[in-house]
Amino acid sequence: MLKPYLHLVAFSTLLVFLSLQGCTTHISENSEAPAIDHAAVVRLLPPQVKDRAGWASDIAKAIQEAKREVNAERVCAVVAVIQQESGFQVDPKVSELPRIVRNGLEEKFKPLGPLAEPSLDALLSLKVPGTSTSFSKRIAQLDSERDLDQLFRQLDRSYQEKMPGTYAVASTITKILGKGNFRDLNPITTAGSMQVKIDYARTVLDDDGLSDDVIRDLLYTRAGGIKIGTARLLAYKADYDDIIYRFADYNAGVYASRNAAFQQMLSDLTGQDLALDGDLLSYDGTNEVRDTETESLQAMLGFGITNDLSSWTVKRDAKKEKSEDFEATATWKKVREAWEKKKGRPAPYARIPVVKLSSPKLAKNRSTSWFSGRVKEHYQNCRGRA
Repeated sequence: MLKPYLHLVAFSTLLVFLSLQGCTTHISENSEAPAIDHAAVVRLLPPQVKDRAGWASDIAKAIQEAKREVNAERVCAVVAVIQQESGFQVDPKVSELPRIVRNGLEEKFKPLGPLAEPSLDALLSLKVPGTSTSFSKRIAQLDSERDLDQLFRQLDRSYQEKMPGTYAVASTITKILGKGNFRDLNPITTAGSMQVKIDYARTVLDDDGLSDDVIRDLLYTRAGGIKIGTARLLAYKADYDDIIYRFADYNAGVYASRNAAFQQMLSDLTGQDLALDGDLLSYDGTNEVRDTETESLQAMLGFGITNDLSSWTVKRDAKKEKSEDFEATATWKKVREAWEKKKGRPAPYARIPVVKLSSPKLAKNRSTSWFSGRVKEHYQNCRGRA
């Protein structure tokens, strides 16, 4: 007599589960998901996390500072990135860090040709004034990003106080760094629990008038690392229908998923085989636009010629690719209209960018597709804990 009832309960439970699964992919700027309190945030953290209350407080505060409401979707998005990037470590340990540093330095010294090896040896033989241990031996003892960063900073301060005595080192600094400093030789360019790029952190905190050293130190705190990482993840508007695109953007750049879809449409319309990397323009190491025309920009200019868009208009519009304003430009609108007319269906808003990941920390070749997929798995596990 109880079996029909049990089947009904099981079926109802399945429906609820499926409906919840259907809700785990979307995150919108006007999400109707209810706000959650501190206790609920704590419950969303992986069970192995230590000081759960502390992590929960910093995550909630970071979401609020990004001017977003604290709900399960956003908390799990942040949790997923932290879990993937550091496993909830404020100062992540890096496997085989000494080897990574050595290989990174060798790569930077390559332009010197025959002088590369003796110049690098001279650099590694340096000792910070007042110490008896060479740069090389100190590198061999490193195991965390923060220790590495502080070592390069210490060496930089010593270099600024007194020019190294050997010609090889002086020549290396001049040819490789120009007006730079020893910190620029550091192959590790991301830091903290959410592995944020130093340059991006500087843009977020620029209004605070903080020095470079203070910004770097802030990333190695739990609250600071989460604050900057959450800003990169959530503090911009995008009409994504699947949160996986935000995870892809976190890896490839803000609006990379939206722009990759735009590149795909542009490729379909012009017949040009474009890199679907989410970058319409080319940028230097400080995120300044280079003067060189990319293939994407050339395709946009070609499209403009046959669609009543001046080159001035196209170039002006392309410079807005890293903002929501790009969607209000004539180039964006006309490309989408032309694609819809040709294909007979609504234009796509986003797609995963095709970007190969290059990092000294990665033992295998990876891609933005791999990264976003892994983070989404963590996200769905987090939603399951709700």
